[in-house]
Amino acid sequence: MNAATDIPRGVVVSDLRIDYGRRTAVHDLSLVVEPGEIFGLLGPNGAGKTSVFRVLATLQEPVYGEVSLGGYDARREPESVRALLAYMPDLAPLPHDLRAEEYLRFFAQCHGLYGKACTSRVEECLAAVELTDRRREWCRQLSLGMRQRLVLARSLLHRPGVLILDEPASGMDAAARASLRHALKRQAAMGTTIILSSHVLSEIQELCTSIGLLRNGRLVDAGPLREVLQRQTRRPRRLRLRTSGKSQRVLDWLAAHSTDTAARPAQIVDGEIECDFAGDESAQAELFAKIGAAGLGVYAMRELAVSIEDVVLGLHETPPPLPS
Repeated sequence: MNAATDIPRGVVVSDLRIDYGRRTAVHDLSLVVEPGEIFGLLGPNGAGKTSVFRVLATLQEPVYGEVSLGGYDARREPESVRALLAYMPDLAPLPHDLRAEEYLRFFAQCHGLYGKACTSRVEECLAAVELTDRRREWCRQLSLGMRQRLVLARSLLHRPGVLILDEPASGMDAAARASLRHALKRQAAMGTTIILSSHVLSEIQELCTSIGLLRNGRLVDAGPLREVLQRQTRRPRRLRLRTSGKSQRVLDWLAAHSTDTAARPAQIVDGEIECDFAGDESAQAELFAKIGAAGLGVYAMRELAVSIEDVVLGLHETPPPLPS
């Protein structure tokens, strides 16, 4: 059976609890990650991310809870789960005495690939992470970013249905992160379910389709990236308008129509008009149409992205006490 095409994929976690002695690391976590999603699990150090990954990878037993990957129960069918998934831990070690293609060939043979099938798959995975021209280099000669990409290539050899990555961008420069991002997006487009953690928050915002926020082992929020950020941010939506030089007229118009447009007091920032906005996407379209009909010279409008850094930094703060 081909793990990538013949069985249902996706990850379902229900009421997961993980303890270390008397300390509870993860409290009753439940989430669903659909096939083709790139899901970022975010939180400060010690929030429980790696513990969750280890349970998903069948490397650790939870106290209780149900975990399903690709339709297989991780407790009852661990071998089927392991055949389906690939787990890339933070800074996985590489042998010093193998060349890059030898390293991949060894693991391809572990997955039952030999001869032309092995050679072809090694070539495909090197190309997927943009390391074809480094194939003959010793693993010890590769930069840290290249090593990370080589480990990702190894993880892709058996066409996993679920890919779990713990800090895959560690030590990568901007070019290496771009290569990683492209590789993961290609995998997701083929239906692979991807779950990752990263402290490179800009990468999360560019890469992930959905996220979950962990604080002290508890899932604070989860869902599509934009929706979670909007729920968690402490500021309203904010719009930027570009004008052809009639900024004061636009400011006056917005002030006069704040009630019927949901636009709040505006100001000029970096040569553009910025205002808080209480409406949704359809209300934004209506506002733009009204401004156009008024002939105010506004030729572009965009919503400022919510900063993922602000949201994640908020997870470091002490949560308010629960009501008695």
